[in-house]
Amino acid sequence: MSVLTRAFSSWGRDQALIEADEVAYECARPGCSPIGGVTEGEMAQVTGTVHSMAVQPSGKRPELRVELYDGTAILELIWLGRRSIAGIAPGAYLTVSGRIAQHGDNLVMYNPGYDLLPARG
Repeated sequence: MSVLTRAFSSWGRDQALIEADEVAYECARPGCSPIGGVTEGEMAQVTGTVHSMAVQPSGKRPELRVELYDGTAILELIWLGRRSIAGIAPGAYLTVSGRIAQHGDNLVMYNPGYDLLPARG
């Protein structure tokens, strides 16, 4: 879809929906699945932007939690034994791969492999 076609199709739409469509379009990479289409138990590769991060306080086991957003849904990424990973910060653009698990209501990927990508846009 051309930039002009996307611009015309966005008239009269809510800004959040427009931004979600733009992120989904940019995150649609060859070999990657949309987060909204993955299911528990499958091996998946997805691309998205880091929406938020949380780190366990010192005194607890190290654990880095990241929410990855691709315009279709959010996938929680959990790296056990880590408090930070160079280059992974809010706004970072990355592709991750691993097995999808269910943790409560959330889809989760534990200790995923990752590739940092150039900034979107």
